[in-house]
Order: sequence, then structure tokens, then C-alpha cells
Amino acid sequence: MKRLIVALLTMITVLTGCSQNKVDNNNQSNAIQDTIKVPEKSNVTNEQMSKDISNSIKKDFEVKETESNLKALEIVAETEKVISLIDKNKDKEAREEMAKLIGDLEILMTKDPNVVLVPLGSEYAVNDVVIDVKTAKQIIKDARKAMKKGYYQVAKELLDGLTSEYNIITTYLPVGTYPAAMKLASAKLDDKKSKEAKDILLQALNTLVIKEENIPMPVLKAEEFISLAAVAMAGTEKNKKDVANVLLDNADYQLKLAEVMGYGKKDKEFKELAKAIKSLKKAVNKDQETKTMFEDLSKKIKNFKERLFFKKNKK
Repeated sequence: MKRLIVALLTMITVLTGCSQNKVDNNNQSNAIQDTIKVPEKSNVTNEQMSKDISNSIKKDFEVKETESNLKALEIVAETEKVISLIDKNKDKEAREEMAKLIGDLEILMTKDPNVVLVPLGSEYAVNDVVIDVKTAKQIIKDARKAMKKGYYQVAKELLDGLTSEYNIITTYLPVGTYPAAMKLASAKLDDKKSKEAKDILLQALNTLVIKEENIPMPVLKAEEFISLAAVAMAGTEKNKKDVANVLLDNADYQLKLAEVMGYGKKDKEFKELAKAIKSLKKAVNKDQETKTMFEDLSKKIKNFKERLFFKKNKK
């Protein structure tokens, strides 16, 4: 596939060569974005950045061990156990386990009758392409060429390279529909219709609700760089201003990268955040009080992140 993409891109370049002297709005925009300066490398390693981001993410999304959550996990485990017992032709034990399962469901529903979904757990995955603004812009440029010539699958393959996200997948027990399925399965077991009961239980497990949140890594990195800059300025190191400036430059660059990659494209808050970082850097260099400014900036990027990319965890 990669060889095909290279070959097609070469063909696209040849076909579009005669129009290279034309300057359109996209090219003008590209020229502006090409002026984005790559910041000095910070002393934060990729490993440390990933660890800090993961810790922050889990504060918002990790399922806490509550009584309801633990009971919901038991119910799912009991459902699987009933299926296993049916497979072993242990119908009597299956009916006994089924009775326990329904009892646990009643306890869960009585404890919180208004609950619709009970979280079972969250899984995390990172799809982070190490990319810079220049590379992102080249991918976009090549994808546009491919689209213009009708090579849509090539464009799709190219644009996949712009994905840089932290994925959070949370599974929920649907309390609104699960009990009815369990009671129906129980009735089938009582009628000695084990296969039908098993099918109902399997369908119930397939109704577990899965929700996925995808948060851009550049935005998360920017947030972390700002947090580290605040820590640096609160310290006593002689070079703390230099360290803070580098970290803020990296935060600004990551936000610009997120914008170029199409996350929250043309959102006015990108400009507001860039302006706030610029003002903060001036305050740092003039030895002005920065604690409040850091707090305001952190709040702004937090609100921006939650408004565009996920709703605050209600668990």
C-alpha cells in the first residue's frame, strides 16, 4: 500500500506541476503556518510526558470502586458463570446462580433507582504519532493533491497520519434494560429451555454500553507543559525563567500543531490561548507575579479541552 501511495503521489505531483505558479488562499494560509517556529527542546522526556498525561487522564476517567460499581461487576461475572453452567449442562446450578444474579440486580436498582448506566471499567490507549507542524502540513498538502485527482483512498491513508490522540474506552452496565433480559432468561431456565436462556444472556452481554473519548495529544501536552512551567516559576532555581520560557514555547507550539492537524479547527480559543501564553511570557521575563496568570491559563485550556473533546466525567 505504501508503494502505491508513493507512486500515486509522484503521479499527482507531475500532473499538478503546471499549476505550481498559482497562489491560492490555501497556499497563503500555508505560508503563514510555515512561519511557526520550532521551540527549543525542553528537558521533559517523552516517557515522563506520557506518564504525567496518563496520570492526569485517569483522574478524570478512571472508574472508582463504589458499591454500585463493584455490584455491577459481580452481575456481569455472574452472567458469564450462568452461561458456563448451561454449557456444562448444570441446569440446577445455573438456576441457583440466576436467582443470585437477579437478587444482586434488585439491590443495585434499589440503591439508586435513577441510575441508567453503571460504569464497569475503563481502558486506555495512545495513538501518538511523533509529528511537527512542517510534517503535518506536508501530509495535508499531499492529501489535498490526492483528493483533487480522485485518489480518495490515498488521501484517507495519508490523513490517518494526522491522528494523535489519547483514547479512553469505558464500559457500562445498562441497568435500564439488563434486568428484563435476566428475568426472561430465568423464566426460560425454569421452563428447561436452556439454549434459549443462554442466547438471551449472550445478547444481554452484547448490550453493555461502550463509550469512547478521544482527546488530542498535542492539547494534552500543551496542558502539561503549562503545568510544568508553573512549577518551575514557583521554584527557587536561578534559571527558572529560562526553563519556564522554553516550556511555554513548547505549550504554544503544541496548540498550534493541534490547530494545524484539524483539532478544533478555527476555534477562536486557539488565538486566545496563544495570546494568554504570550502575556504570561512577558510577565515571566519582567519578574512580575505569575501565579494567578498560570492558574487562569490552566483553567482556560482545561475548559477548552473539555468543551471541544469530552464532557466532564460524571462517574
